[in-house]
Amino acid sequence: MANFKRPVGLAAIALSLTAAAPASSVSPASVASSAASASLTVEVYNVRNDKGEIRICMTQDVENFLDCRDDPGAVKVQVPAFRDEGVIEVPELTAGTWVALLLHDENANGKMSKALGIPKEGFGFSGNPAIRMGPPRAEDVRFDLPAGHSTQRVKMKYIL
Repeated sequence: MANFKRPVGLAAIALSLTAAAPASSVSPASVASSAASASLTVEVYNVRNDKGEIRICMTQDVENFLDCRDDPGAVKVQVPAFRDEGVIEVPELTAGTWVALLLHDENANGKMSKALGIPKEGFGFSGNPAIRMGPPRAEDVRFDLPAGHSTQRVKMKYIL
């Protein structure tokens, strides 16, 4: 029975990473005029090839971070994929607590491709949590973004 829990947990990760967004789109809802502005550089590494796109979904809804794609306040950015390492800039954020979810959408179809519920494409989270029998815990992926500029380093993980 334990063999079935892993694909279901990984399917939850896959669902959370299917954020389709136009290139470098930034949601104006995420920028409050009274909040301190911030920007983020995401250093992405362990990317297996340069096929498709790298997508980032940033949310401040930490407890429901796996639903980032459905968060109207989420900030989404996509760039052409790169091999090994690359840098993605996420502008127009507000200082506060965030979670970053990444998808290496190799076939550029706007969603996580799966085989028997197991992700076929790479994914990553802020904090680089260990992925075991399901999605990571909120406390393992959230980070505090200060006003000004900050950097997060995220390792892409591939299961298949």
